[in-house]
Amino acid sequence: MGKSALRGAAVGAAAIVAALAGVAGVPAEVSAQTTWKMHIVWVPARPEAQAYKRFADMVNEKAAGKLKIDLHQGGTLGVKDVDMLRILPAGNVIQIAGLYPGYMTRDVPEYASTLPPGVVKEPAKLVDGLPALTKIYEETYKKWGIELLGYVMHPTRDTHILCKEPVASLADLKSKKLRVWEKFHVDTFASLGVSAQIVGQNDLYVAMKTGVVDCAVYPIGFATTVSLQEVAPNASYLFPYVLHPLHIIVSKKAYDALPADVRKIVADAAQQTQQETIKSYLSGNYDREAAKLFVEKGGKELPNFSDADQAAFTKAAREIWEKTAKSLGAKASENYDAVLKGLGG
Repeated sequence: MGKSALRGAAVGAAAIVAALAGVAGVPAEVSAQTTWKMHIVWVPARPEAQAYKRFADMVNEKAAGKLKIDLHQGGTLGVKDVDMLRILPAGNVIQIAGLYPGYMTRDVPEYASTLPPGVVKEPAKLVDGLPALTKIYEETYKKWGIELLGYVMHPTRDTHILCKEPVASLADLKSKKLRVWEKFHVDTFASLGVSAQIVGQNDLYVAMKTGVVDCAVYPIGFATTVSLQEVAPNASYLFPYVLHPLHIIVSKKAYDALPADVRKIVADAAQQTQQETIKSYLSGNYDREAAKLFVEKGGKELPNFSDADQAAFTKAAREIWEKTAKSLGAKASENYDAVLKGLGG
């Protein structure tokens, strides 16, 4: 065979290989697996972390090698939640995350009054408010290049007042120094004649033990995780733990780069996680088991604050909510009106 014939044969063979490579289902080589890093701040023992882990495991199983989500718990990637809007969109440091929206207030100040804790009287109302909240969140994320895939509901739904001595009324609480976790509650309790101060979770045990505070606003569901039953063994229910749901968010750039079938796997897993955690939240099972453990470890569950006290607290929280939202400008006021309507007024 002459040189020209050899060249022709080679070109023909190359054309056949190229043609085969372009046929659907017959790739020239298996593409490399896509790996995503996922950030969450919760440590593995927390039920929130366990819900996010179930989500990642679900995706990894169904994606079957096309996508792998490496879940990094406890903030081990060194990413701060307060910086999430600035870091996630690029999709290079992390591609997906779990986030509590309250951490976005530096960049989105109106979130401080979108759904503060204590303004909703019934846990089930949060589900009614999700469409209004979703519209608000999606508007923010669209501006930053982030996609909201779904929610992880808080596992606990009951908020107690935990004290050194038995306290089960607002009247008794007025003589105590109370710990809260955000300014909204400082203002709410002040309007009820109760002195409150912000103490971080990591400092709470020592603050209670040394007398910096006498009582703490705290979900009983998490009390034993920080050994509060040792220093504040008396717990009385005051209001539902209803606040921003936790988010499953992803870099839109990274998400759009996935094949359509893998995007659907991720989206479906997020929605399944959302439904599972809503069901768990509404059941109240987590709180019942946690309260039982609190007592087993030396705590005491007192009667609830009276209906009148609970109503007075909700009324005060609602008034501070409206006042705070209107002081933050038109957008915060607009969000307040939308969420209030979504909750049924």
